[in-house]
Amino acid sequence: MKFTELYNSGIKLWPKEVHIGNGYPSGKSGYMFPDLVSIHDRIEESIPVEDGWLQIIDWSLFQAFHAESKRLIKNSEKTLTPCSVPRSEVQWRVSENLNGEGWESLRAEYVNDLQET
Repeated sequence: MKFTELYNSGIKLWPKEVHIGNGYPSGKSGYMFPDLVSIHDRIEESIPVEDGWLQIIDWSLFQAFHAESKRLIKNSEKTLTPCSVPRSEVQWRVSENLNGEGWESLRAEYVNDLQET
């Protein structure tokens, strides 16, 4: 599976904008974003258990969006635009997640075809 195909299949599941203005600090350095989590939960529940690729891209997108939301809210911004999160950040998270236990077969099929300009 090529990264661009995977990214395109995952990003279309997310809305064009996500309200993050209700985010709040949680723990020592974390943040909780109720709307972001709610959207992720809904997407995650819709993915068939046997579709490992969609599971990986959904989790990777969520991780990248959460990190970007933390940066945005610290700058008093209240909206995340998923498509504006750098693909390189998502690709890095996909690669990291595929290195986890149990993902060996998908890892063997994965191709990073991301071309940064």
